[in-house]
Amino acid sequence: MRSYLILTILCLLLVPLAVQAQTETPTPPETGTDSAAEATADSVAIPFVHTVQEGENLTYIAQTYGITVEELLVVNSLSEDAILFVGQTLIIPGGEGEAVATVYTVQPGDTLYDVADAFNTDVSAVLGSNHMIAPEYDLHSGQTLAVVSRTGSALPQTINGRPHIVAPGESLLQIAAAYGLSPRTISNANGLPYPTYLYPGQRLRIPLGDAPYRHLPGEWVDVQIRPLPIVQGQTVSIYVENLLDGLPNGELAGQALHFVPSGDGFTALIGLDAFTAPGAYTLTLSGSSSDRPWTPFRTDLDVLSGGYGVQYITVPEELNALLDPTIRQNEDTYLATIYTNYREEQDWQGLFQVPLTVTIVTAPYGDSRSYNGGPFDIFHTGVDFGANAGTPVYASAPGNVVYSGALELRGNAVIIDHGRGVMTAYFHLTESFVTVGEAVSAGQLIATVGSTGLSSGPHLHWDLRILNVPVNGLQWTTTVFP
Repeated sequence: MRSYLILTILCLLLVPLAVQAQTETPTPPETGTDSAAEATADSVAIPFVHTVQEGENLTYIAQTYGITVEELLVVNSLSEDAILFVGQTLIIPGGEGEAVATVYTVQPGDTLYDVADAFNTDVSAVLGSNHMIAPEYDLHSGQTLAVVSRTGSALPQTINGRPHIVAPGESLLQIAAAYGLSPRTISNANGLPYPTYLYPGQRLRIPLGDAPYRHLPGEWVDVQIRPLPIVQGQTVSIYVENLLDGLPNGELAGQALHFVPSGDGFTALIGLDAFTAPGAYTLTLSGSSSDRPWTPFRTDLDVLSGGYGVQYITVPEELNALLDPTIRQNEDTYLATIYTNYREEQDWQGLFQVPLTVTIVTAPYGDSRSYNGGPFDIFHTGVDFGANAGTPVYASAPGNVVYSGALELRGNAVIIDHGRGVMTAYFHLTESFVTVGEAVSAGQLIATVGSTGLSSGPHLHWDLRILNVPVNGLQWTTTVFP
């Protein structure tokens, strides 16, 4: 059937949709040219659409227009297992024009009114595009919304400015004079009548500077969470900035956040492992200055499934004794004393590198594991790279060696502390070339591949942990974390 979202958008725009059949490979419309969704002279412009042809699927259509399958699904209100049919019309996000379909990722503090303003549209249009009923609907940070942009492009309008918190006895005239602006300029920027009376603690947007203004409570200047949306097994970076002095603190998914100075604010890193249940989690932030506490801030975050699979592992009979749960528990407890050590200094800059020059992944991160037909009560905490015994192993990033020795399950091992609770581990080695306390650089030879411990053949198991929470290290090879 045709997407319900298309019908909704057409009703909102009050125009009939003229669909042109395509008989050849579709070509994305060029800026300033007519498209398949060209409006008539007495109608309102509508987003560009594509008519599905025989043999086409979501991946092919997304690649044709240079968009992602996720964007195509969201803007057309389709499920991941949607089946297309010949003649079906799909809205194509992106491009330029009077009406451009796009996908917006909700940021901390966003409301439906904020989203509508950013795209020069109205709340009812955003509600209709996303099958929502009430404008008071609570948004989750990382949530994706289908929006028909009226900014002339798929990009939201940037609202610049800085926050100001009204002090007791402070008037609009005094504030305007302090910033060199007229009182009417400030009242207009905040949608206030002029003249107007202010109250202590009221937040105003001062339209000065190039920094984007964020609609946040109290003294919060900025809260950034990336990447969004969050997926099981990922590392999450949280940046905060506040008008008050002092230090922030917070919590997410039962973990305390460790903030360090970063630019004009503070950044914390947190890991959510593969067994983190998908769903909504609340990020809580607060802090204290020399004279008063910060205004508490809360936002809901959606954690999506990582789509991890299962692994059936068969180990030789001579290694069966290592399957005793007590051995794993004791080794995990011992390693936790190493992984939970925290130092604020950060040794790395930029991307981490894969620890081998040959990068054949034989077992990915996150899959649930069953050994010799046993229960799936653990998941693969790292990435296994297949390689011959003796293959050189290199440090993924600068750091200090905090372990170099033999373990029952993980065999010969090296663990490197990179600061801020981030550590990489290299298991099942033949031999190690580094010692505890040694400082290593990125790409330095530290060991060779082996098959020691609970291993059925030569390979390198590579772990990356944040305060003992195992996350997918490959994310760090493509994403820079401050």
